[in-house]
Amino acid sequence: MSSKNPQIRKRAAPIQRLSDALIDQIAAGEVVERPASVVKELVENALDADSSRIRVDLRNGGRDWIAVADDGWGMSPEDARLCLERHATSKIAAVDDLARIGTYGFRGEALAAIASVSRLRLRSRTREAAEATEIRVEQGEIRDQRAVGGPPGTRIEVADLFSGVPARRKFLKTATTEWGHISDWLARAALSLPSIHFDVQRDDRPAFSWPATDDPLERVAAVISEADAAAFTPVSHAVGEVTLEGFVSRPERHRSTTAGIYLYVNRRPVRDRVLQHALVEIYRDLLPRGRFPAAVLFLDIPPEQVDVNVHPAKWEVRFADPRGIHELVRNGVRDAVAARRWIAVDTPPATAAEGTRSESAARTRQTRGAGSSDWVFADGADPADRAVAQIAMDSAGFRFEALRAGETAGEAAAPVRFADLRLLGQLLSTYLVLEAKDQLLLIDQHAGHERVLFERLRAEWLDRGIESQGLLTPTTLRVEPVPLAALIACRDSVAQLGFDFEPFGDATVAIRAVPALLTGRDPGPLVRNLAEELAAAGDAADALRAGSRNLEAADRVFASLACHSARRRGDVLSADEQRALLDAMDAIPWAPCCPHGRPVAVPFELAEIERRFARR
Repeated sequence: MSSKNPQIRKRAAPIQRLSDALIDQIAAGEVVERPASVVKELVENALDADSSRIRVDLRNGGRDWIAVADDGWGMSPEDARLCLERHATSKIAAVDDLARIGTYGFRGEALAAIASVSRLRLRSRTREAAEATEIRVEQGEIRDQRAVGGPPGTRIEVADLFSGVPARRKFLKTATTEWGHISDWLARAALSLPSIHFDVQRDDRPAFSWPATDDPLERVAAVISEADAAAFTPVSHAVGEVTLEGFVSRPERHRSTTAGIYLYVNRRPVRDRVLQHALVEIYRDLLPRGRFPAAVLFLDIPPEQVDVNVHPAKWEVRFADPRGIHELVRNGVRDAVAARRWIAVDTPPATAAEGTRSESAARTRQTRGAGSSDWVFADGADPADRAVAQIAMDSAGFRFEALRAGETAGEAAAPVRFADLRLLGQLLSTYLVLEAKDQLLLIDQHAGHERVLFERLRAEWLDRGIESQGLLTPTTLRVEPVPLAALIACRDSVAQLGFDFEPFGDATVAIRAVPALLTGRDPGPLVRNLAEELAAAGDAADALRAGSRNLEAADRVFASLACHSARRRGDVLSADEQRALLDAMDAIPWAPCCPHGRPVAVPFELAEIERRFARR
């Protein structure tokens, strides 16, 4: 047997020192992933320089030109030149400093790495100096240094990113996509520091302006939306030296993805599973399956209790006591939610019998034929959560198959429709109450209507594309950068879903038409929901963009739209509307749960009712 491998040299090459240029480009590969990485590093340096105003200018999504100017401390001529060298920084000086990092930047390789893959110009002046220093660098080589005029602070321009590394430049996305990443990070930075004024220009036009404010909620309203700010409730919790502050959304306002969750550790934006899991866990029983809260949460912790030197881009952190942090965040969010009167978070413990049924139910998977599984959207949930819907199918007394078949001893009859059962009315503006033989049935009006809309959207799309209904007056909608970029990228496929829109500025779309099945609802949340779904689900976006009939990918979009459009808990339905819903449920293939796994109907056996009234 031959052991030769064409990728292995017959003789090892001698070990040699890498050139400075190659070292810088290797560092750039870790630090500079895309234009957003450059903006992040430059803005973080401006923040560390005690700036009160920061301006960001971009062209062609940052591919051609990026400029970040601040009014911070500025640098002397010596420091200005030294900051362009590898591992030169003013933010750490000894090994012990790595255990208590309190600044945004600290590695000291960012500017050198950026300069190695671009044309960079730095201009900086201290507040005491009479003139500024300007340095020009091309692909890592300093070309010129001179004294120039300029205001106090620092301005850094980065042109032609990756122009000297074509293999890297070709992997950059469209200007719209790159702008989406940049504006998303800038929004996260602005949310954490409301006392700093941010101005952002895109292609020589104003994009964002976030004035400094003393009110964090005012900054939330400016960066995200006034509607989100109005739906937030404050969080304030502390254990020892660790504090949690910020805002979480009320349960009636939720999203299809985690895109509305902004997490910070010592004012640094992070993507941390410990924090996110603790937050989402509180909402597990308060929101429909597949829906998530919005939140802006700031965790302040002594620097020695968290390691921020885990990832080159500094998106990840490692806590010394992750279990304790998880509990602190969970308790803080729980207390904030429980403090409001809209919902009670305490739930009675399950009985032993209920626990046994749940465990048994969780082991069963229910599908509906050769198409796709009813459980496809609930697969990521905890087994105990999935069991909630499964209990509705498997627990004692749930005899819909018998009910529909009119089953008696050895006798079969025609199927029974929901509309044929006696309708007793609406309970708590949430459930329809039906009387069946030896059973009382509760229909969840939201889950039932969601299933109806889902099946209709799915059938129309498979048949001929979804029918569109034009709006009398176009509606403008502000959409966050990353979802907006996904929406624009899938515009042709979105049209097949019945939506017609046009970009209207850097962060707004004008909605002209919506699916005919969803008319009568506010089109803004529908389009925002679709944009978030496309941004979060790459498989769905790719499948729809390709015009394929990938059922699972498309189903996720339909499920999200149906959930957002269905009649909700608390909606009062007239008698005609109640009967219309039952008729609609009879017109679709029977499914025991909505696309996200919530039960459509739950039975109450007459025998159990009589037992409770001591009649048995």
